[in-house]
Amino acid sequence: MSDQTDQLEMPLASAMPRSPARRDFMKHSLVLAGGAAGVMGMPSVLYSDSGVEKITGELFVETFGGAYAEAMQQFVVQPFEKKYPGIKVHLSHFGSASEQAAKIQSGNARVDLSSFGDSRMYVAIKNNGLLPLRTENIPNFDQQHMKFRKPNYEVGDNNNYSTALVWGDRAIAYKTDRVKTPPTSWQALFNSEWEGRVALKSSGTAMVQFGALLTGQDFNHVTDLALIEAKLMELKPNLLKFWTSGSELTQLFATGEVWIADFWRGRVNSLAEEGIPIAYAVPEEGAPAWADLMVVPKSCGNRRAAEAFIDMTLDGQVQKDFVTQGVNYAPSNVHTPLSQSEMAWLGATPAIFDAAVFIDAAYQAKHIDEWNMIANRVKA
Repeated sequence: MSDQTDQLEMPLASAMPRSPARRDFMKHSLVLAGGAAGVMGMPSVLYSDSGVEKITGELFVETFGGAYAEAMQQFVVQPFEKKYPGIKVHLSHFGSASEQAAKIQSGNARVDLSSFGDSRMYVAIKNNGLLPLRTENIPNFDQQHMKFRKPNYEVGDNNNYSTALVWGDRAIAYKTDRVKTPPTSWQALFNSEWEGRVALKSSGTAMVQFGALLTGQDFNHVTDLALIEAKLMELKPNLLKFWTSGSELTQLFATGEVWIADFWRGRVNSLAEEGIPIAYAVPEEGAPAWADLMVVPKSCGNRRAAEAFIDMTLDGQVQKDFVTQGVNYAPSNVHTPLSQSEMAWLGATPAIFDAAVFIDAAYQAKHIDEWNMIANRVKA
């Protein structure tokens, strides 16, 4: 999950109680039914006597792995199959976002519905890898925050190609037993006391976002890349490493090798639930936002069922269960029935919704090569 402007900072370990059910859920995996690879038979569309497409047959869904897939199985697939007894959902998970993007683009294996990162949407749409959503078949579509109904990570052609399931920001995670004063600025990562204890996300986009915020620039309209690169170079003496996956940085925080880093709120929440002395702060300069989306690939063989499944993911109670018992991220449905403490814990307050800034995907696509060149030079 990738990746921004609230002023919330709180000691996460005490913000919400850890329930036995939550701990047990996170420790035990579910067996996910069948994969979608190689299943190319496309069923005929079935209609009721009234001419309405029936929601029946098989549905092949792919999503992120680990606890995310477990939450999808328990809190979306199971209630969906209960509501539509004529449907069999085959849920599988992919190894990486890049792998899934390539698979969807090729269209060589049947995937009816897939999780997708916001930063990959623009290219996937431009390359005709996705079907536009028939939002009239998704009644809960308008329950989402406006930023997901008219997103800047799509192409702006008056179609919608995605819905958001969860979203969040990427701000400062820090060990409270090592960093005694809650950081208020990204400049905290440059503190010489943390030499060799800092980590930074390794992608070119993440680095430019970080550098832009540090130098007072809009990461969707960068005016001085040289200044950003120079600022990133200044951080190198403090860096232990550039992190590439959430599981990697989770482990580095758990073992105490890293004390402060840019990270995702949900991962910090999970670490805090496990008793790690860690907290999360959004700096005064702001933080980048990200969204985990649902998309219908061009290989879809059961479009109506895929739309019904998407609608289920947007249901307020389904989202509440998914984010409070499954993964620690903010729901996209602004009417999700959360308490004030749950909203603060998840970063789902109205103020955080309204302040979130997502990467402009068209702008990213235009500049990603030079951003990656900067990242390579900084990492060298």
